[in-house]
Amino acid sequence: MTSQATRNPLEEELARGDNINVNLRSEAEAPWRTLRLVMFSFFCVSATVGAVIATVQVVSALRGSDGALPLNDVATSLAVDLGAVGTFAFLLRRDLKARDKQVARLQREERLGALQIELASGKLLRLTKLRGFARVVLFAGTPEQVRQVVEAAESYRQDLIDRTVLLVALPIYGDSLSDASGVCPLEKDDLKFRAMPVRLEEWSAWFGQQLSASSKSAEQGLYVSLRLDGRVRGSGTGAPPFDRFVKQMAVNTDGSLWKGFLDGMDGRVN
Repeated sequence: MTSQATRNPLEEELARGDNINVNLRSEAEAPWRTLRLVMFSFFCVSATVGAVIATVQVVSALRGSDGALPLNDVATSLAVDLGAVGTFAFLLRRDLKARDKQVARLQREERLGALQIELASGKLLRLTKLRGFARVVLFAGTPEQVRQVVEAAESYRQDLIDRTVLLVALPIYGDSLSDASGVCPLEKDDLKFRAMPVRLEEWSAWFGQQLSASSKSAEQGLYVSLRLDGRVRGSGTGAPPFDRFVKQMAVNTDGSLWKGFLDGMDGRVN
């Protein structure tokens, strides 16, 4: 068991805030799920009780007990109750599986949001602080793959900046973790274009968890694209498809913060 003394600051912060944020976001995304779970559970229990009673009545009818109800009636009642049990159990199980899948996704996003980056201005902040301000694109690979992706992104620099896309390149694969500032140092004019990852071992651990839960390989590098609201927009192997991002993402024409009802609903989600 991990003791309080051996837990790093990131783990302590996640332990305090993860559940609250995940629960709030889960309720916001599926506001009626809790009510459905309660109703399906109640109906399932009620139908189960009815099936038990109907079973006793069927046995009594088969035995010809005094005062037994007609067999056809109780058999029909039993069939209806069993059908109701099966239906509501299926609906309950489906909603529970959807909830577990949603919570797992939200937990991954919250843990990702807690990781740190450094802007070209030298400011350190959590990734979650960029929600509503930037569409973050992460790329994890070897130092050489990271250089190639940064060079490829340069061809779309202004288009990506116009769409508030911020690239974070992570040299976490290869023989050992590389110094991100040594692989692709930030320039002064990169403030709205690129950011530097901080504490690469924590970024490496997050990507490792994603790989362990999927069949993907890190051989060609991995990218994760986030929406304006911080949700994962898409992911895959190889270099990020910057040309597709430019075509699919809307331009922030006036340079102001987006305050509209559909914030974060930007582009197609894979």
